[in-house]
Amino acid sequence: MHRQGIKARISKKFKVLTTDSNHDFPVAPNRLDQQFVAQKPNQIWLTDFTYIPTEEGFTYLCVILDLYSRKIVGWSTSKKIDSELALSALIQAVILRSSLKGLMIHSDRGSQYASLAFEQCLSKYGLVQSMSRRGNCYDNAPMESFYKSFKVEEVYRQKYQTHEQATRAVADYIERFYNRTRLHSSLGYFSPVEYEKQRLWEVSDAE
Repeated sequence: MHRQGIKARISKKFKVLTTDSNHDFPVAPNRLDQQFVAQKPNQIWLTDFTYIPTEEGFTYLCVILDLYSRKIVGWSTSKKIDSELALSALIQAVILRSSLKGLMIHSDRGSQYASLAFEQCLSKYGLVQSMSRRGNCYDNAPMESFYKSFKVEEVYRQKYQTHEQATRAVADYIERFYNRTRLHSSLGYFSPVEYEKQRLWEVSDAE
């Protein structure tokens, strides 16, 4: 790399607080307990927030990731980091997927996920809530890994003028690249979409 003048992209140190765990809402137990293995789609979802700098201020992103295939099954952006953003991503995931009763959704202890509105939405669709321990990023490690890749491969390479521009970049990264093209060593070097198709074929053949 030195001879060819190639340098690796590195993460930036600047960080915006996206988790407010100082609230009076009930906190769910850590049911996931760092067991990052799912046997089928819609068994375990992970979710978290991140931020994207723009000339208009920060754009906040909430993502929902299916642990089985690492596929992003729901996402939403907003200029506000609130429970409405979390609900928007969750509802998109619920609409796009099926057979969700008993599914576990794991997050940090942020007020957005502990809010009454979010809890009521989970209850409506029969979802089970799990929350990380306070200040422990390892309890949601695959979600942290996704955001690290997203920042290095997309955000740090661009300068966004507007919220709309950042949102279009998120859509392009997730829908065109990450879900359909990006290969994962943990998935046998399939993309999330191809991994789900491959496993579906294997189940069909076995039957």
